Amino acid sequence: MIFGIFLEYFIIIELDLLIILIFIIGLLILLFLGKIVEIFAYDNKNFEVIRKQDVMNAFINRNNKIIIWFFFPVIVIIEELVFRYYNIAILVQILKVESIAAIFISSVGFSLFHMHIWFRYKNLKILLANLIYPFFIGLYLGYIFLKLGIILCIVIHFFIALFSYYNIYRKYFKKKDLEIKN
Repeated sequence: MIFGIFLEYFIIIELDLLIILIFIIGLLILLFLGKIVEIFAYDNKNFEVIRKQDVMNAFINRNNKIIIWFFFPVIVIIEELVFRYYNIAILVQILKVESIAAIFISSVGFSLFHMHIWFRYKNLKILLANLIYPFFIGLYLGYIFLKLGIILCIVIHFFIALFSYYNIYRKYFKKKDLEIKN
């Protein structure tokens, strides 16, 4: 550690066939789980509620691309630095907590961080989705962080979240955009 920076977590720490398989299978499972969350939490009844979310609003109105391509990645980077880079690294390196426990603790924190969704939308389905799905994303990214470094965590987090938002947009809003134009 140099000036509070855990240099060993910037790069790929270890790479073998098992890690690659876990990486690929885990990513596919998360994408599938994201589809289930989309079906469960975001239905026709409450899609108007999520229209107000900043990233969703940028997709719908197509006038705030800076949100999608600047602010959203900045938020992802900050979340990864807090919940993976510093949280896990401090737990493992300084407090000598086992890696599995550190990943679990970080995932719980990441999940609870997303509880702000409840205060914004007051919708139980959206709350549960935004507690459970981030928990599993946190488990996956915690493992990836310890094996493949923070950079890949940031990239994966960005694309999983963007994929999720775009799927919701495509399902509920893109159809309406096409209907309005016709």
